[in-house]
Amino acid sequence: MQRFKIFAYSWVITFLQLLFRSAWGIISVPVAMEFHLTSVQIGLVLTLFYVGYVISSTPWGLFIDSHGVRHAILISSLSSSFIILLIFLFPSYDVILISYLLAGFLVSALFPSSVKIVSVKLSPLYFYLGILESSAPFAVLLLSLISGLLYEYWRIFYLLLFVSLLSVFFITLFMEEEYASRKRREMRLLFTKAIILSILVRSGEMWISWGTTAWLFPFLVLYFHFSCSSLIFLLFSLGLVSSTAVSSKLPGLIGEKKVVQLSLFLYILLLFLLFLSRIVWLSFFLGVFSFSFRSPTDSMIVKFAGKENSSSSIGIANTISQVGSLLAPVSIGLAVKFSPVLGIFTLSGGAFLSLAVSFLI
Repeated sequence: MQRFKIFAYSWVITFLQLLFRSAWGIISVPVAMEFHLTSVQIGLVLTLFYVGYVISSTPWGLFIDSHGVRHAILISSLSSSFIILLIFLFPSYDVILISYLLAGFLVSALFPSSVKIVSVKLSPLYFYLGILESSAPFAVLLLSLISGLLYEYWRIFYLLLFVSLLSVFFITLFMEEEYASRKRREMRLLFTKAIILSILVRSGEMWISWGTTAWLFPFLVLYFHFSCSSLIFLLFSLGLVSSTAVSSKLPGLIGEKKVVQLSLFLYILLLFLLFLSRIVWLSFFLGVFSFSFRSPTDSMIVKFAGKENSSSSIGIANTISQVGSLLAPVSIGLAVKFSPVLGIFTLSGGAFLSLAVSFLI
């Protein structure tokens, strides 16, 4: 029961920060219509979020390994909740930009904290990381199910997120010390060839995961005019959830590296097949293989670094690899400005990069 509570806590805090950034992929549509945004302005919101996320990830990781999880989550949950509240109180494009930028600096503490808890308290690592990272697919699934409500009540979403993060703060305030690893440990060398190459693979994966999440729905609705775009996005979201079965089980059979390579290859194939053939059910498998590479890659990074440096290694990995997340939304937006088809090719670029680098590990 105690293991379940530890893991549930880690999963929820990861889920909330992913819900915040993933929501823009749907909320961007009504916001773009209300404020008459261009494709570049749509992409700029998440790009600014990842500016903050990238800059702060390594400092947060080092802080967590040195001082423990509890303080990091208390600071992050309280401050980010009030930043997000600004969107509800003063809804405008400028406020959204500023809030996403500031929130990026703050919520980047939550995922390394979850990884620290899981790596210290639970094993096997690849299994629990796979389940932990299922929080992203579940966030996208929830958003797809409430997409109709988000069109009309997107401001209320940010109010509810404020309440949720504030609740995390109060729960953490009374959290037992055993939930976190507070012991200071010496840093090992974190820039070996294997770690650097794994982080490069992760960079391309970030481009794929958050580029697809941010742009799939706008592609379907605004640019390719699919008649059943909501169904396609729902199937994609169900595929994301199902990716957990691949990422948490398959590495034990064929190894993390092969799971990563198989997922990247199938993502490329399915992305082009979906938009060329317009076969709706392909979106489910696109969802599966647009995320099944994530936890095996993170598992490799943590194993190479050692669990005593789990937060630091993930923090450094976030700093470097989230450049892919930072550049993808606005880069795809620029490509779409010339041609929607060019936007699809730009989105697939991260998969080609990661697949090529993976063979060097």
